[in-house]
Amino acid sequence: MLAERALSGASARVPLEEIRNFLLLQHSTALGAVVHATPLVAALKQAVPGCRIVVVASGMAVEIFRDNPYVEAVVKTPSPLKDLRGAAVELRRLNPLRGEAFATLTTVGNERTRVAISAVLAGAGNRLGFTVVPELYRAALEFDREISLIANNLCIVKALGHGLPGRGFEPQVFFGSQDLVFARRTLAEAGVAEGQPVAVFVTQTSATQWKSWRAERFRAVAEFLHGRYGAHILFVGTAGEAAAIDAIRGGLSFRTTSVAGKTSLTELSALLSVCAVGLTLDTGTMHLGRAVGLPMVIIAPAWSPPVEWLPVGDARFRILKNLDMPVATPGYVIDEVSVDEVTAALADLLERRSRLIPPIA
Repeated sequence: MLAERALSGASARVPLEEIRNFLLLQHSTALGAVVHATPLVAALKQAVPGCRIVVVASGMAVEIFRDNPYVEAVVKTPSPLKDLRGAAVELRRLNPLRGEAFATLTTVGNERTRVAISAVLAGAGNRLGFTVVPELYRAALEFDREISLIANNLCIVKALGHGLPGRGFEPQVFFGSQDLVFARRTLAEAGVAEGQPVAVFVTQTSATQWKSWRAERFRAVAEFLHGRYGAHILFVGTAGEAAAIDAIRGGLSFRTTSVAGKTSLTELSALLSVCAVGLTLDTGTMHLGRAVGLPMVIIAPAWSPPVEWLPVGDARFRILKNLDMPVATPGYVIDEVSVDEVTAALADLLERRSRLIPPIA
């Protein structure tokens, strides 16, 4: 830090409220953390009119921010968690803000030491956000567990010396026209009729996080939606989850579709955007659904506080959580949430907001 200050001089001490150029570093390996960083760019654009925002990303963050209209450019680099030197070299070579005063920002999920060092090597003396090495930051923030992850990220705007221009900043994931073509073609090939509602099921999550719901309960809900509303059930997930998803599908009395492992993140976002409703565990795909406005029933685990990750207080979502415990017990399954509660919540969403798929071209 002393060497950096000696080399950069006064340029590193520009008043934070005067900075108009931002590098947003996105190297998290958690999809939810990346999606929950998207409200920050919209808030910055409103709080600092005319500012330039460049996202420096690796992995899934490249897709999540690629089509975001608030972002001037996405600079793809190796992840500093795996290749710090390569990430630094690429960033210095491709940085469109080079030669101007700018600040690097790190949201929740990017607190790693190597991410902070990559920010140093990017050449910005102004570093703000969440970090495990506050000595390298001009303004280091601490995570507040009393507010949401999104609200924590928005504290970066305040740390820059600006007030938030409004409330209710939600995650946003944008996709291209080809992604929407893919989504409509997928539903057409699945035999979905024009005007037929599609219900998305997210039935799998990390086995280490104790967030599961029993397969027979997912089947019971699927039978209800198909019988009462004629809904087509679309299962989504990763390639590694495909076998477990097919085991659920195999016990149903009607045809369903699985795209597990067959979509990019933007294709999946487009698919979610044209569906009527979703039933989901607390997992990465749920955050994509939130970001494209899909009404959802969320089966929440008893051990995780909803305020941190879930869309509390939003009428588009029903969060079902019937028990509180400090930590997950071994073998925990969310048995405290019943089939009847889930079907009632889904029926309420479908009947309150008729959001059928658009005509399939």
